[in-house]
Amino acid sequence: MPSEDWIDEARIAAAQCWCDDETSDRVMDPPLAEAVARRIAAWMDTAMQAERNAAFYREVLDQCAANLGPLAPLAFRTDNGSITDAPLRLKIPELVAMLAHGYVPPAEGPGA
Repeated sequence: MPSEDWIDEARIAAAQCWCDDETSDRVMDPPLAEAVARRIAAWMDTAMQAERNAAFYREVLDQCAANLGPLAPLAFRTDNGSITDAPLRLKIPELVAMLAHGYVPPAEGPGA
């Protein structure tokens, strides 16, 4: 999204600068407030792009976890043995390395 999409919120944030205790005695300078708002909007745009990027890579890691073959269940198991709804993404590189080196987890359950 272009930073123009954030300009209304940014203008509010910039205008609030004149409401702070240390600046409330100053007269608002509209051109300065607009310049500050444009910069705030650009940072808001950058933050949203970073969040979209992070969401994309979270999904990539989740897909990797789901495709770890026999090691996939380990991506959802915490250190204390409880099972989570989402993979523990920090475990995925370790599990990939184990799979790449031929590790096969022992069979579980009756008859194993």
